[in-house]
Formats: sequence, C-alpha cells, structure tokens
Amino acid sequence: MASVTPTDDVVTTAHEAPMVLSVTHPVHSDGAIPGFRFLWALYVRGHDATRHCQPGLRGRRVDAFHSRTARCGVPVILDQMHRFPFVYICGVAAGPVRLRGERNLHLPLRYEHGARAEATTYNGFTVTVTNASLVLVPRLPRGWHDLPDAHTQCRTFQFAVAVFGAPDPGHPA
Repeated sequence: MASVTPTDDVVTTAHEAPMVLSVTHPVHSDGAIPGFRFLWALYVRGHDATRHCQPGLRGRRVDAFHSRTARCGVPVILDQMHRFPFVYICGVAAGPVRLRGERNLHLPLRYEHGARAEATTYNGFTVTVTNASLVLVPRLPRGWHDLPDAHTQCRTFQFAVAVFGAPDPGHPA
C-alpha cells in the first residue's frame, strides 16, 4: 500500500479564528493530565496505509500538546489548520491493555468556524476544541482487506480510511 497524501483537501486560506484546544477537570484544575500512557495532537494531511496508530498518520505534531507538554487549564492554539485539513487528538489510556479500547481518547477534528467539539475521558477530563467539528469515523470489520486486527481495529487507521480512502487491496500491508 502506498502513502496517501491528497493535496486538494489541504486548506490554503487563513481561517477567521484558530481552533482552541482546552482540557478541564472538576478537581484537577491545572497541571499534567494523568491517566494516559501517551497523549498527543497531530495536524494531519495524509496517511501511510502500511502502518497504524500515530506512525500511520502523515502530518505534524502539535508541540504544545503531547505527553510531556499537555496541561489541564492551559489553552492550546491550533493555528496550522490552513496547512492541514485535520487534527487528531489521541490519548492512550494507562492500565491493562484489555481496558484501553474503552478508555482511549480519540478526537478526530476538522476546522469549522463557530462549532465546538467535546469529549469526556474515562477519568473525567473534558477535552473541548472550539472552531472544530468532529469527524465521524465508521468502524472497519475484522479482516477488512485481509489486514490484521492491529490495523482494522485501530481508530487512527479507521480515521485515515474514512477521510483519505481505502488502501490499494493489491498491495499487502
């Protein structure tokens, strides 16, 4: 499967207002965001269908929002949406692997002036992004395109297929 990097989906005009990411909690008003092995936001413009999870997405990390920098109560300006059609926010939950599917945070977004996207994490944090709308991502069936479950059940891979299209079935992963 080849990398997919469409150029016609990349927004090239400045937006009226940037997207703003904020994380709040009823008890933890500031500081690090606990409960996640990994926490990140990535501007996305394509994908490499031979990979899944963050390595399969093509784009640029949001330096102000990853495991070492993300802070509750500190807004992050997502001001690169004129260069990227999407931003993906992910939190890989701490704890047993068997529970991660229901605890992980997945928030795929696109720019939409005046809109607001929000998700609550398994441990009570609220992630809010203004000037953003949620990208709906359908699940893929197990065995889809003869790919392993590591691909087909990965939410970032499912996002990439939903927005950039299916990989070439003639080329194995």
